[in-house]
Amino acid sequence: MPSRIPVFLPASRGSGSVHGAAAQTRRVEPGAARHPPQSAPGPVLRGGMKHLDLDAAAASVLLPPQVQQDPAAAETHCTYLTSGTALVLCLQRPNAVKKLMDLLGPEDPQLAQALDPRLWRAQYGTSTVQNGFYGSSSYAMAVRDVKLFFPEGLCCAQCQTGQEQEIHNLTHDPILSLGIRKQRKILTRDPGRHPSVLGSEQPGSPGQALLEQLCQTTCLVLPRIILQGSEPPPYVQLLEELVASGSVVTGARLAVLDSPQALCISQMLSRAKGSVAAKCSLLKDGLCLVLAAQWDSAVTSPGSLLDSACWQNQSVLDTAEHLLYPQNEHQARELICCLFDSLTSESIHRIESQDC
Repeated sequence: MPSRIPVFLPASRGSGSVHGAAAQTRRVEPGAARHPPQSAPGPVLRGGMKHLDLDAAAASVLLPPQVQQDPAAAETHCTYLTSGTALVLCLQRPNAVKKLMDLLGPEDPQLAQALDPRLWRAQYGTSTVQNGFYGSSSYAMAVRDVKLFFPEGLCCAQCQTGQEQEIHNLTHDPILSLGIRKQRKILTRDPGRHPSVLGSEQPGSPGQALLEQLCQTTCLVLPRIILQGSEPPPYVQLLEELVASGSVVTGARLAVLDSPQALCISQMLSRAKGSVAAKCSLLKDGLCLVLAAQWDSAVTSPGSLLDSACWQNQSVLDTAEHLLYPQNEHQARELICCLFDSLTSESIHRIESQDC
């Protein structure tokens, strides 16, 4: 029977570190997240995905006993684990814990490098603290980590082990409630002090101001039909093309939409290709990957990247046909406020709740 693994990945600064679980958790440094490891991943992304800012209490739970017994070492690890936005994945496959641990390698990147340069910690780790990833190292830790990072439940079919461990399975999205977009607004984060992705201009300079105007945040919805298919799935290459083209992912999560939620999103995208009914059919009662991403003119000229001539792979082109995204800035803001309650620290925008 497949086991599930939560995987924990920081997305904003520092290098990443993975520690283990049976639904397993992995932590990856920013460079690692943008350039996937060379060894083929075995676990399948099926249970859950979200970005979060880890607090000190949650970080301390992830530390191995020998680190917890050393106050100085524990503080160093916790400082690193809480240094920026992280991405948490729940992976599923037979014997998932062992498979992920085999891909990660030893916690010491130098030892991992000596064993096999293709190991993920060998590629992205720089020290025993900043070692690239966290993955749950036993089934018991996996169950603990799933409950820690996904208390609301997972985006997959109910199974016997999940019931036994009281791990819930979602039938609708807990973030998207009808009318929620009226309770959130999207604001520019610290004008004049945006991340270096916008360019090398000095903060406050005319060039920086122009870059800020050009850079936009959009929302990409990958329905179930995109997430299924060959091994590796073609959507992986699509995402690699997006990142390689200069876009920055500022939000990522898996969602399961019920019929009213799917209709709500389809109506927001009424000007996008296809009818509302067709989009609703793609989205309802199935797994969706939802991304927030920023790049120059992401909303006003999405074709500049999404329809790039460099996408010569037919499977990628076929996958892009089912990709859903907003056609104007109003749609983009509505969609982001509906599907996200926060964005990563790399984003030029932030989401704020407001009283209705």
